[in-house]
Amino acid sequence: MSNARGEVVSLGQPVGAAMTVPALPGNWRKRMAGLLRPVFALAGLGMLALLVRRAGVHELGTVLSGAAAWLPWVVLLELGRQCMDALATRASYGPGAERVPLAVLARAQLIGTAVSSMAPAGRAAAEATKAALLTPHMGGATATAAAATSQSASLAAGGLISFPCALASYLLTGFSIFTWAMLAHGVVLVVASAGLRACMRAKRPCAWLMRRCRRWASHAEQFQASARCGSLLPGRPTLAFLCSRLLQVGQYLVLTHAVGIDTSAVQALFSQGLYLCALAVGSLVPGQVGVTDGAFALAAGVLDTTTARAMSVALLGHLVQLLFVTAGALTPLVWRARAPRPASPAPVCH
Repeated sequence: MSNARGEVVSLGQPVGAAMTVPALPGNWRKRMAGLLRPVFALAGLGMLALLVRRAGVHELGTVLSGAAAWLPWVVLLELGRQCMDALATRASYGPGAERVPLAVLARAQLIGTAVSSMAPAGRAAAEATKAALLTPHMGGATATAAAATSQSASLAAGGLISFPCALASYLLTGFSIFTWAMLAHGVVLVVASAGLRACMRAKRPCAWLMRRCRRWASHAEQFQASARCGSLLPGRPTLAFLCSRLLQVGQYLVLTHAVGIDTSAVQALFSQGLYLCALAVGSLVPGQVGVTDGAFALAAGVLDTTTARAMSVALLGHLVQLLFVTAGALTPLVWRARAPRPASPAPVCH
């Protein structure tokens, strides 16, 4: 290219070379995740269609219409679960949680619920979402440490509730594949919870992360101070999540009774354990559609009922889940967050 004097001016790189951007590993992983999500969603819907056809559309419709009157009670219990989950998040911040307004926490909980139901590794994604929404009030490092603590507490609660579920499975089926799956699920989750907290409190992983990502360096000290407070298994957040799981057992007690299954506490615990195992297997399927339905259809004999009635338990659960996902998805549109006053973050204890 020439200027007014006829001198050649170089642009440094050809246009084609300037437009070429090397693909980053992170971008590649995001593309793969974006491609896999619809694939797993379609697979889940296809499995659900096959299960509905096998159970009988007419019979399913009859069972669901008869159980509809019990749905308000299930929704009420789900609202209690949401309150317990929000309380667990608040407890993860320790004394510093007073700087987070309850309205802001409720808004973050609703949005996080929508994310947890639709995103892969839903609970971790929900805690990351809540941390991002609460960061302006607590600071990035404190919010990140609290999110990891909340995730650890969720794993611990899921693992602890799996053991009575495994006992219920043993009473119903003996040492079956359901019993072993629930026992393994409990052990893995409790170990994962302790391992996550240990990594948060260890110096070497944090130093490695600082070397790999320099933008973390300024927050590392605050993150470590927050993570090192309290015990290895966070007590108060775990207790809140455990209460949430017990409310979920109550949901299955209502749902199994609603569809006409001769209900007992043992069967409700078995249903809870079945749901948790299906949740672990189908973590990549949005809402676990088709996965939980298949698990309940498979366990129809254990529940001493028909396939249609067992599947109806999962279908009604999806309906309640859809209600809260819709509420969470609409929350950012109808509920605007106010800008908080700047505050210096302080270490939190759990």
